[in-house]
Amino acid sequence: MEPAGIITRDRRAPAVRRGLAVLAAAVLVAEAAFVVGIIRERGLFDYVALDYRGSRSAGEAILEHGLGAPYDPPLLEASQRRLYERHVRDAGSGTLPFDIVPVPYPPPFTLAFVPSTLLPPVPGFLAWTLAHLLVLVLYQLRLARAFGVARPGWLIVAVLLSPPAFIHLVMGQISVWLMVFFGEALVAFDRGRPLRAGLWLGLMFFKPQALVLIVPALAVAGQWRVLGGMAAMVVMALAPMLAIHSGWLIDYVTGLRHFVGATGQVMNAFPSSMTTWRAFALNAGRVAPPVLGWVAAGVGMAATGAIGLLCARRLRSGDRLVVGLAWLGLAAAANAFTWHAHVHQSLLLVPPLFWVIGLRREVQAPAEALCLVLAGGFLAAAFTTAVGLAHDLLGMVLLAVLATTAAGCAVAIRRRGGLQAPAG
Repeated sequence: MEPAGIITRDRRAPAVRRGLAVLAAAVLVAEAAFVVGIIRERGLFDYVALDYRGSRSAGEAILEHGLGAPYDPPLLEASQRRLYERHVRDAGSGTLPFDIVPVPYPPPFTLAFVPSTLLPPVPGFLAWTLAHLLVLVLYQLRLARAFGVARPGWLIVAVLLSPPAFIHLVMGQISVWLMVFFGEALVAFDRGRPLRAGLWLGLMFFKPQALVLIVPALAVAGQWRVLGGMAAMVVMALAPMLAIHSGWLIDYVTGLRHFVGATGQVMNAFPSSMTTWRAFALNAGRVAPPVLGWVAAGVGMAATGAIGLLCARRLRSGDRLVVGLAWLGLAAAANAFTWHAHVHQSLLLVPPLFWVIGLRREVQAPAEALCLVLAGGFLAAAFTTAVGLAHDLLGMVLLAVLATTAAGCAVAIRRRGGLQAPAG
């Protein structure tokens, strides 16, 4: 007979699953209500499909004017203004004034924007969204097989309902491809193929801000074959585009410089809603002297960067769990450390999370619960306050999650014995 007050894991697990199922159902209903409400209030291509507005205008510009066209603001403005005037409700409360959504991506990635432009705007966005939803589901199944996650169903559901995936799909982003490229890099790295891992990581240069900490961390870890693979991929991807049309490069760099310097007036910048220490400084400046916010942010950024580098040193460990924790800690630190990272970029953490869960099943339920609680908290804030404020609050909560994850991975690695003998 069991001692009073003791509940075995076997008895507790069904109750946990039922709780997660109820929470997931509630989040799903709330997300659907949120999307319907936003569309009724504002229309399309203002909040829902905001980023797709930029991608679609880039695709149309490429079809009509060539590879350099997505970096020509007048061309983008004409296309986006047509979408705005036709689909955005000017009288909606919270509707954003028209501005150009920039397209800060180099060829050949901009070519991915072309196919959906062959459809009318609304069917094009639906096709874009369904395609990315399919990628999110199928790629998590791929990760589960690669890292030995036995029953990934609820984990996949939790990730799909989490704020990074939800906002990605609603706004029409492309960060899911960061998850895919990073995931394939980790699979290759786990199988002892550093050059192939570097080739996959090199594809992430379409969002170079994601690599700001990862590249120096790989150098600190002595992962020169990985870095070589990254450099090779960048050359292989860009060389054909330069041969076809070299003029796009100057336009791209000029546009990127403007985008990096954006303070929030440029659509899809909104730095206060990011998951970075930069966002912390901007939000702290609302309630305290700005200089104090920037000092605290600088300390946090330095500490997070150092933790990421410390985690990266363990990438040469012969312990698979240590290596998985190192990648997870590095990915979390990179998202907090960088200057520009919105919520959807946190999908970068999904592949190393699957790696760790494949070795430590007990991590799965807390991870699922965290995804759903974050979604519920964001929706509660969005329904009770302004949507913009809800995004700012979500960014700060996710920054805390990222910093805690990075620090927790570093502590867990240290408890496993620190740096061990290199494998092979």
